[in-house]
Amino acid sequence: MSVPLDFLTLYIVIFLNSLTVSVIWAAFAWRYRPHPAALHWLAACLLALAGGVVLALQSNEAPPVFAVTGNIIIVFGFSQFWIGLRRFDGLAGGQGIAAVITTVAAIMMVLFWDYDRARSITYASGQSVVLGLCALHVLRLRPRSLGAIISACAFGVAVAGQLMVVGGNVGVLSGVLPFPTFYALASYALLCTIFSGSVWNLGFAIMTIDKLQGDLARLSHTDELTGLANRRALVQRLEAAHAAGQPYALMLIDLDHFKALNDTYGHAFGDAALVILAEELAGGVRPHDFVARLGGDEFCILVPDMTVDEIRPVAERLQRQLADRRLDGERASSARLSGSIGLAGWTPGDALGPDAVMAAADRSLYAVKSRRPAGAARARLRVAGSS
Repeated sequence: MSVPLDFLTLYIVIFLNSLTVSVIWAAFAWRYRPHPAALHWLAACLLALAGGVVLALQSNEAPPVFAVTGNIIIVFGFSQFWIGLRRFDGLAGGQGIAAVITTVAAIMMVLFWDYDRARSITYASGQSVVLGLCALHVLRLRPRSLGAIISACAFGVAVAGQLMVVGGNVGVLSGVLPFPTFYALASYALLCTIFSGSVWNLGFAIMTIDKLQGDLARLSHTDELTGLANRRALVQRLEAAHAAGQPYALMLIDLDHFKALNDTYGHAFGDAALVILAEELAGGVRPHDFVARLGGDEFCILVPDMTVDEIRPVAERLQRQLADRRLDGERASSARLSGSIGLAGWTPGDALGPDAVMAAADRSLYAVKSRRPAGAARARLRVAGSS
């Protein structure tokens, strides 16, 4: 069997491919800093680049110092792809395992210093282990994106290539496979790993872009202070609930004397009160009810599959929870949460649209506030239904 490419050429390809992908990950790491995953993937590509340079320096006559060193660098470099996947998944650690795998591979290659086939089996096995870890981790990612599927397939092909090298070496040692045939297969396997690397890095890039877009979408629909949904998200959810054609109700909630709270105790204390109210509201409703901060001290709860009359007990329960909640602070040891709630609802057959339902809840809230005795002190939320 003829040899399609000599290994020196393949090592140069490793260098050029790693250099190209390194530039891409350097750009990602800089543009979206801090981005731990991109930094580890950049490190992996730079280590593969360094390993390719070292491997290119070896010769058949010289001691295998370059072959051993270069392959140790590449094994550790490949492990950084796995570490990057862990960071992408929000997980810490992993470097200890990477160091153990690399150290074991290094020790075995030194022990087999004078045995080419045994060394080849060792470094191919080391690469297979870390590439297999990458494939398994990508497959466990949820949600599983197109980029993850692309990367998993590329890792699978690379592992198959390395296992082919292991099997070929075993065939040579057992006398089943002629060395020229193995040499040709090994060159194909290396070429396969090189281009698989390009593909899994492409998959990583797609995964990263998808995650950045998802983060941006969440930010655009999330209130920064409380972590609740914002007005934009509520409008979308309200329109979807209306289009579903099932009953729903709204609770529009407004803190009492919020400006006075800010003026008396400071804006930081006012923000803390908003966060506490958000926690109480989110914890006081069903998991599929939708709680949002509309802005300032105004909140809204969308309750699907319930009418105004059915949500009155929910509002009363919320008022009991809040009546027991003190606002901690050196200057506000006796302050409590207090507010007003307006209720409105929609049932199939009503002519009101989503905006009109929201306006009805707002009128109900205004009616509560307007009927409130001036200067009355309250330790609970007041509740009113829409007319």
